[in-house]
Amino acid sequence: MASDKHHIFTAQTVSDILFQLKTISNLQIIGGGTYLDEYPEKFLSVHNNSELTFINKHERFIDFGPAVTLNSILHMGPTFLPSILYDALSSISNHAVRNIATIGGNIMAQDPRLTLIAPLTVLDASLKFKNQKNFDIIPISKLNTISRESVLVNIRVPTEDWNVEIFKRLGPSHKITDDSASFCFLARTEKNILINLRICFSGPFIFQSKELETNLLGIRLPLPQSKIHDFIETASKEFDECAKDIEYDPILKQQFLNLVAHSLHELT
Repeated sequence: MASDKHHIFTAQTVSDILFQLKTISNLQIIGGGTYLDEYPEKFLSVHNNSELTFINKHERFIDFGPAVTLNSILHMGPTFLPSILYDALSSISNHAVRNIATIGGNIMAQDPRLTLIAPLTVLDASLKFKNQKNFDIIPISKLNTISRESVLVNIRVPTEDWNVEIFKRLGPSHKITDDSASFCFLARTEKNILINLRICFSGPFIFQSKELETNLLGIRLPLPQSKIHDFIETASKEFDECAKDIEYDPILKQQFLNLVAHSLHELT
């Protein structure tokens, strides 16, 4: 919670934000602030910045301003949003928090335990950043490459059709702990053949393997039990390799593998 020891700044335009980032040392950008236990000493609130509070629906994608609240997105309804994104948003905290929390804040906290990282990763969302000189557009998986002097100005989410869309939230409801994680599974089929598959686990770390996702492509459905077994074995080994230097509760791995198995059986 902000107090007298905090210095609060505001900006009406993106240019104002960039100017203040350049001229004020250690300034941090804050959206709704619902994720924070303690505000930084100096922060710039963008919660009501008109340049960052838009939703533009296009034929094949939706553009979101980073200051758009989660409830504003949910109010679009499940018909106009990818199913896993709608389900993920609905699972976040409660109505009051979603009225304040923003999509940009969920992303820029850069905590993989937060709910939207996994769905936005499998949906292949791209992030547009503006700095003093130009724009950078990157996939969400490359978020850690962006300079602190850049401002997130747009989140583009593709709205492709998928035959199977599964989102599951792990850990306690309505709060973030070491056991918090999200699981997403997308599959597209054509004439009973699996032609596209995307899987992401986002908790203490992010696990997504493009090589793993291609293992089953081109196979006719229903999937043979032997193929599912081999896929789970490979997923287990790759999960271990990804997490080899990370401490986490082993139950998260078992939950991940159980969800992969369940999702694959949804294809059969």
